[in-house]
Amino acid sequence: MKAHLLHNPKAGDKDHSENELIKQISAHGIRCLYASTKKEWVKDLTPDADFVIIAGGDGTVRKVILEFLKGKAGDKRYPIALLPMGTANNISRSLHLMGDRDAVISSWSQHHIQKFDVGKIAGFHEQMFFLEGFGFGIFPVLMEAMKQLEEPDEPEEKIKMALEMLHDIIDSYEAQECRLEVDGVDHSGKYLMVEVMNIRSIGPGLNLNGNADVGDGELEVVLLGEDKRKAFSAYIKDRISSAAHKDYDLPVIKGKSIRMGWEDEHAHIDDELVKVGKAKSYIVSILKRELEFLVPA
Repeated sequence: MKAHLLHNPKAGDKDHSENELIKQISAHGIRCLYASTKKEWVKDLTPDADFVIIAGGDGTVRKVILEFLKGKAGDKRYPIALLPMGTANNISRSLHLMGDRDAVISSWSQHHIQKFDVGKIAGFHEQMFFLEGFGFGIFPVLMEAMKQLEEPDEPEEKIKMALEMLHDIIDSYEAQECRLEVDGVDHSGKYLMVEVMNIRSIGPGLNLNGNADVGDGELEVVLLGEDKRKAFSAYIKDRISSAAHKDYDLPVIKGKSIRMGWEDEHAHIDDELVKVGKAKSYIVSILKRELEFLVPA
């Protein structure tokens, strides 16, 4: 087997170095062609590779895949293998790829192909795509607040810091009016959070969409209303003191076509903060070109 390894050298520790990764992957009979995602890697792709390996966190996965979706990395549709090395690893978590790295690599020789829907958003100056989610409310506020802080190096400490900040935001955030229509049915109202998701977890590893099927051709709209504020705040407080990745049941609406607008300018697309127009509506649907991920059979 021959694979392109696209690696974020800033992710992980010395055990995640270029040489260590190539050595570990090669030990499983995979010829590995290395490129850093911090440099120009598109020119190094060859059409005879069997698949692409992305080694890094959610941000690295998004960065690489966007190059393919926008046609900048050639026409070949490579299956994608993930080596999670980030803080939350929400995409890998939703594909059940967490755990021993050697076991993940070993599974590539006897793999199953998991289809993965890509969300697209119309209403910005250009068409936007997402792998994790597009949403308004408390999570964009959290992302903005985290940008102002010096984050700790350890992933566990970084997640704890994010959860503590999120807890404060939930208690103080003023619910906003959201214009929301899912497959022609109106669900407008005041919410602390409206998230269109395709995966199970969001932000600091919070499983809010536990029944997500990443390749079912539908998206989930996860809603946090005023009536759930206290209970959700208590859940976050419990998560701060417990490492268990419990799911939290919020109202979820499945759909294929979502029209939405928000009375605040803050929003996010995956791990990127964006500004939205208060009077604008955004149409969210699924791109008719799903991704293919290698997952254990």
